[in-house]
Amino acid sequence: MTDRLDRLDVFRILRETIRIKYVNQRTFAERMGCTPQYVSDVMNGRRDIPLAFLKACGIRQITYFERVEAEHEAA
Repeated sequence: MTDRLDRLDVFRILRETIRIKYVNQRTFAERMGCTPQYVSDVMNGRRDIPLAFLKACGIRQITYFERVEAEHEAA
């Protein structure tokens, strides 16, 4: 079974993963092969969350579309 997560859930899980598995953002950055500033930018929403960060948390990103009924303007 999979849980549908929103962006806030992903940030919460990412923060928890960094704290529990990597202790801090600096160590996480070293393991991910990026700078601590890059991790900070991601955590503060200035950059998209890279797939490697999601994978480290056991999250996969799925994009989907929903069909909605089109609104019709009165002529």
